Amino acid sequence: MKAKFIILAFIIAALSFVGSTTKENFDFKAKVVPQIKNSIPNLSDMNKASEVINQRLINFFGIPQESIKLDVTDNQILLTIHNVDTSKIHLITNVITGDNKLEFWETYENAEILGYLTKANNFLREKQYPGSNLKEEKQAKHDLPGIVDEKTAERDTRKQYSDRAPLFRILGQMITSSGQPLPSCMIGIADKKDTAQIIRYFKMDPIKTLFPSDLKFYWSSNPYKYDPTKTLYGLHAIKVTTGNKQAPLDGSAIISANATTISGKTDVKIGLTMDSDGSKTWARITRDNIGRCIAVVYNGHVRSYPRVQAEISGGKTEITGDFTIDEANDLVNILKSGELPFKLKIAEASTF
Repeated sequence: MKAKFIILAFIIAALSFVGSTTKENFDFKAKVVPQIKNSIPNLSDMNKASEVINQRLINFFGIPQESIKLDVTDNQILLTIHNVDTSKIHLITNVITGDNKLEFWETYENAEILGYLTKANNFLREKQYPGSNLKEEKQAKHDLPGIVDEKTAERDTRKQYSDRAPLFRILGQMITSSGQPLPSCMIGIADKKDTAQIIRYFKMDPIKTLFPSDLKFYWSSNPYKYDPTKTLYGLHAIKVTTGNKQAPLDGSAIISANATTISGKTDVKIGLTMDSDGSKTWARITRDNIGRCIAVVYNGHVRSYPRVQAEISGGKTEITGDFTIDEANDLVNILKSGELPFKLKIAEASTF
């Protein structure tokens, strides 16, 4: 009996020792490398990427500067974080390699693009290209009773999905019951499962030649607000106005940002302050597009598309886009940290 007691006491003591020495925080080490095709990064861009990583670790996770070590060469960044919570490693790797990007684009009006869409639809119909494989009864399920024109609050009672084939069977037109285009840069709505097919149509060479060369398409990030099924997404007509085909203004021009909840509402707005060059560009864009929409694009999807009422000078503006407070704070942290000069990936990682 005494021997059993001694063995039991030994086991308890051993377990207590293991439990008392279990380490919750470790050092994390990672080799971060650029994802660049057919080019070699320069040391200046590698240093910029290192600084963005450093700021993201501080802004997102509150990691002290003295716990972060970054060794930069011309082809890799060796990152060491001392005393890091291992449960956050997955989040940390996602944040430091995330290609989060905020862009402001000029747009086409729906009325300017509707004719091109009709030509594309007619071409596909004449060539007997297959459209959506939705059955008639399934189409009826997704027919919207109407689209609300946000400016006039009129209802559109036409069928969204008709048998006019093949494009307009899966891309609902933004028109009133009398056939007039609704004022917006949103040129259509589609079920999420049909969005890839629509883009495939637009990439066909005979179709591309029907559209303006400076036109590109972006989908909304959130479902169409008037669709009760939450399966329909808006398609927006973006106008490319720069020689390098990039957005005329992006998050790199932001020097400060903050997220606040609109008083008395659950809506969130993000206040932005731009640098000198960004302020001038923003003033020009808003001056040139009074009465038109500016698309606010985040991570390749349209978050909002406000219509410009007047020139905005001084470099201060606010954006909304059905953000949750967490999403807005994440965007603010991204903007405060700066943009990566290129995509990154983790080549090696370990804890010790």
